[in-house]
Amino acid sequence: MNYFGSRLKQLRESQMLSASKLSKQSNLSQPFIHRIESGEKQPTLETLKKLAQGLGISLGELLGEEQVSEPESPRIARIINNIRKLPVEQAEALDLLVTSLANGHAAGGNPLTLQAINLNHSDQAGFEIELTFSANVAAIMEHRIPDGTKRNMAGFHLFDDRMKEVLIDVIPGNKRILGQKAERTLIVRPRTRLIEGGVYKLKISKLLQANNYKYLKENHTIMFNTDEIIDITPFNEKLCTPYLSLSLDNCNIASGGENVPVNTDIKLTFTNNVITNAVRDHNRRCISLESSKKQPVEIDVIMAKPHDNSKKKREIIIHPRYGLQSNTVYVLTISESLQGDNKKLLGTDMVITFTTGNANMENGEQDGVSIA
Repeated sequence: MNYFGSRLKQLRESQMLSASKLSKQSNLSQPFIHRIESGEKQPTLETLKKLAQGLGISLGELLGEEQVSEPESPRIARIINNIRKLPVEQAEALDLLVTSLANGHAAGGNPLTLQAINLNHSDQAGFEIELTFSANVAAIMEHRIPDGTKRNMAGFHLFDDRMKEVLIDVIPGNKRILGQKAERTLIVRPRTRLIEGGVYKLKISKLLQANNYKYLKENHTIMFNTDEIIDITPFNEKLCTPYLSLSLDNCNIASGGENVPVNTDIKLTFTNNVITNAVRDHNRRCISLESSKKQPVEIDVIMAKPHDNSKKKREIIIHPRYGLQSNTVYVLTISESLQGDNKKLLGTDMVITFTTGNANMENGEQDGVSIA
């Protein structure tokens, strides 16, 4: 009976691997693997090692109940000899470290990932950055990774645009929030008030470790101001898109609004800076106002100064130069090419339709609406 050949085929198929795929992963030819599975060829110890590596399992798992004793390498022998010389407490600490590293490798390397970023403004806590990861990084069990949570909290550093460090507190999510994401969340709170519009960098160590022994793998840098994420390294489109895309956040006139006063200015608020020198002239040409009969309305497009770092950098005011007619339908169009300072475009034409009220309207009474 060809026990090993049948076992190899069973293991390969249980992992949904083709012989071709196993061939690439084990550096053995596909016909050779077929010959082993059919019993035509008996594998050597070196072949067994390659097959185990290709399947991602140990040699013992590959052979089932059979065990192969391998000669101890000089390096392993030297490590064991040095461990025997350590005091008991140091040997125990080393045992925890080796277990952590081994389990982390067996779990698939370093797949801990950053999954969500929220910039929070609170009257009580002030400005905070809430970071949610793919596994428990905020309530690590001490018997698994001693001082794991404490070391994770020390893996965050905040710098201003001159690379001067800003003192922060790192708060485990389970101290602040409830629910499934609490243990996966760490909250970074600057101890001092951040300058509105200032650019900051939050650096996260690649040694950030989860309760399942997995690591973050790469150092992360989040560039931000108090309103938005500017960039993330390594780049993560999923995390960046909500911040780096440009959209209309608010308008003081709702589309479909009625009884709008004839002397009203229209205030547009966007999600990003739209007034810098690089984009302001272009953006002025991206906004038009006309009646429903396509009669253009002369407007002034008003912006704050280009270097204004207040919330006004996201605002554009539309002022009808000669006022609006009463009882008239108007259409405000914002072109899809409107651009933010971060080079992102609005992407879709935004149309806001509204109707003015009677200039002499009293007690909520209004004449019939005209279509100019």
